[in-house]
Amino acid sequence: MKMQLMLVDDEPVILKSMVQNDWASAGVEHVYPAVSGLEAAELLKHHPVDIVVTDIRMPGMDGLALCKHVHEHYPRIRCVLLSGFGEFEYARQAIEHRTVGYLLKPVKDEELLAEVKRAAAGIREEWEQIASQERARRTLHLHMPMLRSGFLNDLLSGQLPEPRALAERLKEYQLPFRPGDSLLLVMVRPEKVFGSGEEPDALLFEYAVRNIAAEILEPDCDVWHCRDAYGYLVFALRSREQPQEMGEMEVKALHTKAHELQLKVSGLLKGQVSLLLSEPLRFPGELAQVYRKSLNEFRKIPRSEQEFLALAGGNRTVDRTLTSLYAPPAFLRLMEGGRWDEVRSKLAAIVREMEEKLLDSEEHLAELYHTLVSAFLAIAHQQGKTLMEATAGKGELGESARIMRSAGTIAEWAEGILSCLALSENAEYNDHKRQLLARIHRFIEENLARDVSLQSIADHVNLHAVYLSSMYKQETGDNLSDYIMRYRMEQAAVLLRSTEIRIYELASRLGFQNPPYFSKLFKNYYGITPQEYRERLL
Repeated sequence: MKMQLMLVDDEPVILKSMVQNDWASAGVEHVYPAVSGLEAAELLKHHPVDIVVTDIRMPGMDGLALCKHVHEHYPRIRCVLLSGFGEFEYARQAIEHRTVGYLLKPVKDEELLAEVKRAAAGIREEWEQIASQERARRTLHLHMPMLRSGFLNDLLSGQLPEPRALAERLKEYQLPFRPGDSLLLVMVRPEKVFGSGEEPDALLFEYAVRNIAAEILEPDCDVWHCRDAYGYLVFALRSREQPQEMGEMEVKALHTKAHELQLKVSGLLKGQVSLLLSEPLRFPGELAQVYRKSLNEFRKIPRSEQEFLALAGGNRTVDRTLTSLYAPPAFLRLMEGGRWDEVRSKLAAIVREMEEKLLDSEEHLAELYHTLVSAFLAIAHQQGKTLMEATAGKGELGESARIMRSAGTIAEWAEGILSCLALSENAEYNDHKRQLLARIHRFIEENLARDVSLQSIADHVNLHAVYLSSMYKQETGDNLSDYIMRYRMEQAAVLLRSTEIRIYELASRLGFQNPPYFSKLFKNYYGITPQEYRERLL
């Protein structure tokens, strides 16, 4: 380990003489000279230094003041003082500032080299102690819960080490689990947090739930837990009496304990948790597979179904997709036209549908969240910015588990981003073009069953048809006719999914007077006829 040395003296001759010493023999790699305490303090801001050798008597910041500064701002740097005065008071003050050496001037080169070598040896010893196995073990013990949690998350995600490495990690983390053990997974979804659901209390609530779970489960089971990437608490349980085979009786007993956990959380924490128990599995080979299966089951259960207790392996299916989410115009089209109030209205309609139809499972929440993210990213990139730049830091995408707790939390998050994106459109030219696009799109939406030809649109916005067509292509990258056709087909798909309207009536509503021609266009667009599309959904 090479040392970085700083020499400080206001006498240039003495400073030059000290710099020319054979510092390599003392293990010094680089020497930084300074003619004053102030210069030394400035150099310390820009260079890594291990040892400072400084004269005491200097104008401005003297050596004692420099040592005090070093002690307060760079506590690992060792200081050596040089002085032509042997008064005890200087030595006493030096000790107060943890100075490791005190030499009287004129100092011999070999004395200075020896003192720097001694300071360097002390520094090496200190760093060796920091890096020592004993300190690593103490640190390991201190961070054991975090390390165990991270290891379980790795195994749940399918990162299975080879058998020898697995055995070493289990031993190192003091986990009693062994290959071939029969385990059961309990997944816990926090619902109401301390009776309120307030986000600042969420981590504290989870910690309290883990403590209650450990108190209930540990008398009969070895417990290993983590918080997964989706915000669930996952407990891996191993029977102490029958670690190799978890029988039906043990599973029933754990079901009872899971219900007890719910009661204790409700009574003690004024909160709610939902739980799902997996089928027994073999550790470690089946761990990731059973976890994914349990996670898949959990993601089908609506958030509005709170405080349930379920066993994995049910036949629950995901309800139909969100009709209002895909009803045109899409979020991106509304945002491109600067129709921010309509974006908010569409989002509010989606949230109402999710609440009224109980379409708030993890899958539906993810469906809404990622649709919004896609539109937000596209708008930000059209402005030549990242989403974080366009939203002044509010467009953070790394906290999706927190954002997707409910339709309401998604809407609240989206509102913050919408406000920023709307404000970032401050160029007059872009505002004018966006307003024009918004008028065009509104006209198409309101007159879909009537005349939405290029000429009728041009008349509505008072532009020549050729100029309108060219401008639309330049601004959106689409031909206007392609947009109208796509809008009609998307609207047709929504009506086929959400209504029982007859196909000839649907065609008329979308501006097609010839139903067979509509069916032909629909098949060209989706690959199947309207009737086949409806039957496939049913």
